[in-house]
Amino acid sequence: MINNKEFQELLENTSFRAWVFEKNTQDDAYWTSWVAEDISRKELVEKARTFLLSIQGKSVDLEEQYIDLQIRKAIQQAKKEEKTIVEEIEINEVVPIWKRYWAVAASVIVLLGATWFILNNKNESQQEFALYQQQISEAKASDELLEVINEGQKSKLVQLPDGSSIVLQKNSRLSYKKAFDAEKREVYLVGEAFFEVAKNPERPFFVYANELVTKVLGTSFTIKAFGKDQDIRVIVKTGRVSVFTQTDNNATQLKNNRELTGMVLTANQQAIYQRQEIRLVKAIIDNPVILTLPIENQKFEFVATPISEVFGILEESYGVDIVYDEEVMSKCSITAKLGDEPLFEKLKWICSITESSYEVSDGQIIITGKPCK
Repeated sequence: MINNKEFQELLENTSFRAWVFEKNTQDDAYWTSWVAEDISRKELVEKARTFLLSIQGKSVDLEEQYIDLQIRKAIQQAKKEEKTIVEEIEINEVVPIWKRYWAVAASVIVLLGATWFILNNKNESQQEFALYQQQISEAKASDELLEVINEGQKSKLVQLPDGSSIVLQKNSRLSYKKAFDAEKREVYLVGEAFFEVAKNPERPFFVYANELVTKVLGTSFTIKAFGKDQDIRVIVKTGRVSVFTQTDNNATQLKNNRELTGMVLTANQQAIYQRQEIRLVKAIIDNPVILTLPIENQKFEFVATPISEVFGILEESYGVDIVYDEEVMSKCSITAKLGDEPLFEKLKWICSITESSYEVSDGQIIITGKPCK
C-alpha cells in the first residue's frame, strides 16, 4: 500500500520532478539507488511519476510553475480537509485514534485523486496518452514523426516504410518515423494493434507501448495497451519477441543486444504487465477470448482456393477493401501457404501467381488482373 505522506513528499521534491521531466542522469543514479534500498518504493515512485506526467501532459503545454502550483494547492487543500475532519470528529464523538487517521488519510487521497481528475479533464485523453506523448515528444526532437489515429469503428491498415504492416484497432493511435534509422525501427503505440513485421535481423523493430517495450526481428504479434486497462498484453502469433519494461535496470542492454534477451515469448505465449503489482509475467494463451482480431486466428493456407475467397479472407483479416474485376478473375485460384509476411508481401505472392498487379488508392487495394486459364 502507498504511504500517502511519502507520496506527497515525492510530488514536492524538486529533484524527483527534475528526474521525471528532464531525465537528469545524476538524479537517475540517486533515485534508482533509493528504490533499490526498499523494493516497496517501486510502486510509490511509479504512481508519483505517472501522476506528474499526467499533470504535465505534452498536449496542453503546462509550465513548471503551474504544475508546482497545482500540486501545492492539492496538498494544502488536503491539509485543510484533514484539520476539518479531525475537528468534527473531536466535537461530535470520541473515536478511536486509528479511525481518525484513517479519515484524514482518506481525505488526502480523495483530494489528490480529485485534483488529478480535474487536471486530466483539461484534455479528455491526457491521462491515457501521458507516457505515449512523452515518448513521441522525445522522438520528435530529432526526427519527423507520422501519426495515425483510428477514431472510426473499423480497424485501419497501416503500411510502414520498411514494408511491415499494422492493423490498428479503434480508439488507438500509432506514431513512427517517416524514415526508419539505419540500425533500428521504432514505433509508438497506445491502444491495440496487430503487427506483421518485415524480417530484418540487422535492424531490430521496437514497439513502445506505455510502460512496455517489445523488441522483434521479424514476426507477428498483438499488443493491447490502453491507458485505462489494468494490464498491458503482448500476444505472439508467430516467431519470437522480447518484452521488458521501460524502467528495467537492464533496458539499455536489452535494447542493444543483437539477440533477443530478457523475457522471450514464442508462438501462443503472452506477456502480461500487471500495472497494480508493477509485475511482468509470462503465460500461455489458453483463453480464445484474447484473440479478438480475425487475423490472429488466420493461417493463410490455400489449396486450389478461388481468388474471390482469398481476397475475402484478406479483407476480413486486415479490415481493408480489395477492389477487382470478379468476372475477369472468376476462374483464378491459388495453392499457397502464406505465413507471417506483411499484407503487401502476401499481395506480391498472390499477384505473381495470378499474373496480376496491385496498387493502393484512397485506402483501397486495387487489383488489376486478366483471365486465368
